[in-house]
Amino acid sequence: MSLTSLLLEEKKAMLHVQEAKKKAQEILQKARNEAEKIAGELEKDKKIKELLREYEEELKVEAEKILNDYESQAEKIKSIPKELIEEASNLIVREVLRYEL
Repeated sequence: MSLTSLLLEEKKAMLHVQEAKKKAQEILQKARNEAEKIAGELEKDKKIKELLREYEEELKVEAEKILNDYESQAEKIKSIPKELIEEASNLIVREVLRYEL
């Protein structure tokens, strides 16, 4: 082979190497973009799960408060003497009957 043909072959080989590098860089960039996208989605999922956990804790605290309030009200109602409840119910019955006549 002559020197010219060797130089020509070297030039072709360099062009192939450059094209291969370019394709490799494109593939790497696509892979990086996809990895960043997946990482972003995972981060969103993590944040959503954390927000849901916090909300669940808040709801548990609120439910406990409501339950305590109802238990307190039930205890107050239970502490009302039976005679007062009967007297109140009789008064209600008399009032209702008075308007129906």
